[in-house]
Amino acid sequence: MSLRETTLAVGTPDARRLRLHVPDGAPPRDGWPLLVLLDGDWVWPLDPPPEGGASSAVLIPGHGGMRGPVLPRFAGQGVSAPSGPRTQALARRALDFTPPAPDGGHWPDPRRPEWQCGGADAFLDALLGPMLAWASAQAPLDPARLNLYGHSYGGLCALYALVRHPGRFARTICASPSLWWRDGRIGTLLDGLPRALPSGPGAPALHASAPASRVRLTLMAGTDERWYPEPPNPANPRRPADGIPTLPRLEALRRRLSDIPWLDCELECLDGIQHGDALRAGARRAVALAAA
Repeated sequence: MSLRETTLAVGTPDARRLRLHVPDGAPPRDGWPLLVLLDGDWVWPLDPPPEGGASSAVLIPGHGGMRGPVLPRFAGQGVSAPSGPRTQALARRALDFTPPAPDGGHWPDPRRPEWQCGGADAFLDALLGPMLAWASAQAPLDPARLNLYGHSYGGLCALYALVRHPGRFARTICASPSLWWRDGRIGTLLDGLPRALPSGPGAPALHASAPASRVRLTLMAGTDERWYPEPPNPANPRRPADGIPTLPRLEALRRRLSDIPWLDCELECLDGIQHGDALRAGARRAVALAAA
């Protein structure tokens, strides 16, 4: 794959480093499918690479100058991190990937109150605006095959994108989304999904292989994942038995969304995977799904 990269809004608080990986060879007639890989800086390049190679382009919005492959200690798990670039990257991630407060503003992260949350609207506007505009100028991309992948807080953001921009992504792929965040705020927002997709000028295009007027949501979680309601305490190490399995919560979400007429929702199990490792495992699966 060839690499194109840039930084948007240089010198401002909204500066964003972008990397676009484009498959070698001639693109399909309608352009390459595109996978937006949230947290991709921490896992790309995937090792080993996905079977059969990558036949979709991959756009990675960067955070804080982090470069992969580095696996962070996720804020969504309540794990404290040392100060420095990684903490700054995680703080920016918490801001970008979380829904706004009911008044539309920011609010503190529930497990790291010194971090601000609630910037997902601005992030998604930038993603669907200047970020995709830049990517589309670098390589032929198929607007009907736009895919979004996120894990943990990134998975929360992907679900929120489904709420705020229903049908804009042909497939949304969520590995271990932080359903616990703000007492299940995302579930309340998903309950407000419309019964029909937007129509008319500006409505999202869907790939011809998709069922008529339907989009896809793929939920994933590791079979060994556990959710811990309380932040970790070094004096009292966690035990797996103390955690709540993640998969039943995702199965409940799948059932909750099953009556949305335009949405095909499925749940995949990542065998033997725990929460942190689900980022890489889910990303490998997302590359295959984006190319399908």
